[in-house]
Amino acid sequence: MLLVIDIGNTRTKWALADAEGKLSEVESCFNADIAASSLPQDAMRAQKAIIANVAAEAVAHQVAQILEAAGKEFHFVTAKVQACGVINGYQKPHTLGADRWAALIAAWHLYRQALVVVNAGTAITIDALIEDVTNDNIGENGLYLGGTIMPGLRLMHESLSHHAAQLNMPSGAMSTFPTNTQDAMQTGCLNAASGAIVLICQQLEKHCGVMPKVVMSGGDAGKIAEAINANLIPGLKQVIIVKSLVLQGLVLLEKECR
Repeated sequence: MLLVIDIGNTRTKWALADAEGKLSEVESCFNADIAASSLPQDAMRAQKAIIANVAAEAVAHQVAQILEAAGKEFHFVTAKVQACGVINGYQKPHTLGADRWAALIAAWHLYRQALVVVNAGTAITIDALIEDVTNDNIGENGLYLGGTIMPGLRLMHESLSHHAAQLNMPSGAMSTFPTNTQDAMQTGCLNAASGAIVLICQQLEKHCGVMPKVVMSGGDAGKIAEAINANLIPGLKQVIIVKSLVLQGLVLLEKECR
């Protein structure tokens, strides 16, 4: 069994994968609660582990200590120039977040077409992926063009609550024309996120001539997808939520490392 671990800014997610790459039920916990979680028990069941980390080094060190105590082989993913059929267009490929890299690889293997890949967590990353047409095997490789990073819904809401004295209030609901402050804040945050995704879609369509699919993962994917679907632009017909996209990408990366 392979243990795949995604250490995010706020939460750590993990699952066991069998020889065919099928994931067990995904477990998660806040980073502060790792020691009390079921991760140590799952580590004992695995033969080895592969990890994507974007949190502080102290969190990564804690996970490493758990795996070392279990006597397991493990390694942390670093983005490469190319892996699993995806070419990394970042100026400095190794500086691309390991979670974004794994998500791009999983999305490409699922769909193999122009994609906007969104991870909606503490931060929202929006990445553009197209077919590499520079070789004779069109459709074989994906080319990562780049992407954006913005605050997640919770960070946006907390920023308003903390820095505007009269906006410290609970979340509201999405509305076309909000008529109370709670709904105005919630709608503003969702419009910011969904609007940023739609803009990347339009830019990618202009770049490659095809309206991409939107592939979303992360805790706020459902809310943002609903906001996008409520205001679909012409040609944008498919917003797909894929659970555990980063973990699926880690499975693929481990297979290539064998």
